[in-house]
Amino acid sequence: MNTKIKHIPSGETFINRKEAKLVLGHGRFNRALKNGEIMFVTTYSPLDIII
Repeated sequence: MNTKIKHIPSGETFINRKEAKLVLGHGRFNRALKNGEIMFVTTYSPLDIII
């Protein structure tokens, strides 16, 4: 099972929470999480397609 993080305003997708915090910055990540701008996507296979 894989969980990815999508930052909705930019459309960026990250492999995990750590990568998202590195790219977005800690403060921006927390603000986006608080404002509902981050979506956690769970896939069950690396071959799953998310549209």
